[in-house]
Amino acid sequence: MATDAAPDVRARNAGARVRAYIDRHFLAFASWPALIVMLAVTGFTNYNLVQPGWRFIGFANFVELWHDPQTPQIIFNTFYIVIGLTVLSTALGLLLALLMRTAFPGIRIVRTLYTLPIMTAGIVVAITWRAMFNNEAGWIDYFLQTLHIPQPLWLGDPHLAIPVVVIASLWTAVPFQAILLFAGLLTVPRELQQAAEVDGASPFRVFWHVTLVHIRPVFFIVVLLRLIDAFRLFEQIQELTTGGPGIASTPFSLQIYDTGLLYSRLGYAAAMGVVLVLLVALTVGIIFLILPRRS
Repeated sequence: MATDAAPDVRARNAGARVRAYIDRHFLAFASWPALIVMLAVTGFTNYNLVQPGWRFIGFANFVELWHDPQTPQIIFNTFYIVIGLTVLSTALGLLLALLMRTAFPGIRIVRTLYTLPIMTAGIVVAITWRAMFNNEAGWIDYFLQTLHIPQPLWLGDPHLAIPVVVIASLWTAVPFQAILLFAGLLTVPRELQQAAEVDGASPFRVFWHVTLVHIRPVFFIVVLLRLIDAFRLFEQIQELTTGGPGIASTPFSLQIYDTGLLYSRLGYAAAMGVVLVLLVALTVGIIFLILPRRS
């Protein structure tokens, strides 16, 4: 029996070593393949959809991107959206998950309803919110007018364009975060919470020192998935503001689309894609360093 069990033990140990290796080198597995493909195919060329022929131009695309006066604004917009959407959706999702864990009449119906936004196409959500923020016939301005509150130009104000995009994106992001965090909350042993309560801990301290500590692995995954998804946000921005006014709400994802498909400069767009992959890898690396992954 011991002889028969030895191969199984070795197989499990080998699998654990492979998982540990992938965990330590996550960025290499996730980022380098895409980076190499973009560099090898078009990043170092002047490839253009409308001009015949292409040639190797070295780092000229990256030099142009470095000196482009729009680049700082685009980087700022990208992180504004990513940080705002990740922080707000995770915080609100955690609050919703805690609410869904409590027992009250109709809880099953509520749990079903808050999953509906996830099943709605992103473009449909964007069109709906664009109608709601419409300054002539939108519901939001209608209620503000009823309360005699000034109605701002939601989609035309450079200072409001990104907040509008974040608000519209929260409609689908918060339920997704809530479902994952709710699943994590269900794994917290009730005995630990009861023991803390018996010791005189307040509800907040029970949550902070027991519940949140126990769901650290789930919390880490939730933040990581939302962070990566926020970097590739596209349809909501394209439908709501088209990156405007000007480039006030244009992140790298939209700028790559405009440069590569509208202006046909695939080589320059590929260089932007390389920079975007590096930004994602850098941000994910920081998350790996600052967020605990074990309960």
